[in-house]
Amino acid sequence: MIRLSTAALAATLALTTGACMQQQSAQQLNTTNTNSRIYIGALSCNVAGGTGYVLGSSKSMECVFLGRDGGSSAEYSGTINKVGIDIGYTKAVHTIWRVYSLGSDRKVDQIAGTYVGEQSTVVADGKQAGGNWIYGGPNAEIGMVAAGVTKDAGYNLATGVAEMTLTLKR
Repeated sequence: MIRLSTAALAATLALTTGACMQQQSAQQLNTTNTNSRIYIGALSCNVAGGTGYVLGSSKSMECVFLGRDGGSSAEYSGTINKVGIDIGYTKAVHTIWRVYSLGSDRKVDQIAGTYVGEQSTVVADGKQAGGNWIYGGPNAEIGMVAAGVTKDAGYNLATGVAEMTLTLKR
């Protein structure tokens, strides 16, 4: 038990001091990825805060998908569920995802669906480290990679499987 706690603490410190990144805006992501043949836009989400209950969590979110062209957008609502280790609490946060289509080119109103993937983050003292990626959507052709970090998000250690569901708002 002591070895497990020591290993968890070491991993937490390494992640917290290591892979921290600055959050970019959706427009900046679109500019950066303008030459990509598979990048289709940026999904910007406000995710509700919550408490992790050791084995998982569920949070609602409201999102806007900004197409690569920078002029087209669509609104989505959804949930993100995590199964695995999720200990601590997070405040409501703003996160941005890079969105890629691995099949046909998608319009801004064509990314609704269910996505699954990996989620590992450590949040402490206004810093966050880790990585999130998910895959799914229409015909399982869309991949998303978390591109942003929000400061002062709470204190949390989470790792496991994430499921995200997006529904187009009419």
